Amino acid sequence: MEEFATASGEFWLTAIKEHRPSSFGKLLAQIEIFQEAREASWYRGIGDRSFVLIPSLSRTNPTRTPEELNKIERGIANTFAQRSPPFVQMDFSSEWRTLFFMQHYGIPTRLLDWSESPFVALYFALTSVRRDPMGEVLSDAALWLCDPISWNRTSLAHISFQGGILDENCEEIKAYSPSSDVEQRATTPIMIYGTHNSPRIVAQRGVFALFGKGIVSMEDTFINGSFPKGTLQKIVIERDRVDEMLRSLYRKGIAESTIYPDILGLSLEIKRSFGYL
Repeated sequence: MEEFATASGEFWLTAIKEHRPSSFGKLLAQIEIFQEAREASWYRGIGDRSFVLIPSLSRTNPTRTPEELNKIERGIANTFAQRSPPFVQMDFSSEWRTLFFMQHYGIPTRLLDWSESPFVALYFALTSVRRDPMGEVLSDAALWLCDPISWNRTSLAHISFQGGILDENCEEIKAYSPSSDVEQRATTPIMIYGTHNSPRIVAQRGVFALFGKGIVSMEDTFINGSFPKGTLQKIVIERDRVDEMLRSLYRKGIAESTIYPDILGLSLEIKRSFGYL
């Protein structure tokens, strides 16, 4: 994507506004500006600003066709249904709840994780940067911001949708169903609430982008669509500011035990606090 700077110091990736705050305070101010202009705002943090917004099912081989991905998706779902019962005591009567559960445990799906909390997304962005063996940061991190209501209304404009954020009970998501015929499946991603089936998804304020048969990233979907200006934006945290902003985040109480409300999260926080992480 072509990049250029404006006179005010903001950057644009063609149609996507990009901000590069020089301090944690300026980053928070930019988030506040985004939130104030919208009824809802969602966030996604990534440790390398070059990573694109596509779900895990499409990530390893972006050249696969929708038909090939559908075959893989069905194979994954069937294998999970056959082999998970000894390990999981949960009601999987809904195909959507099965999908959310698989996403939670890192199984490839058409879901892309977002959060209602900018601090949660920022934690993932700053802690997943690439580092060399000496701990030096090698990549710029990024925090994506999205207006999920504006996104859905534009994605579903062909059916004159004027609602907000969707969930598994909404009629509009049937066109994205795992059991639907791939030829009839909708294409443009939509923003949905998931089932809160674990303490982690609650703590992380987890929400999702649900992709259809399309294998186009959210950035390209936005650039080539008719979305309102600013619906999707990007904050880049340059590599030499990552550790400084991470320390600021920790001081505000966002740490491992906040993100992972279990013994693993506590263990990680103790290790980091005493210099073992």
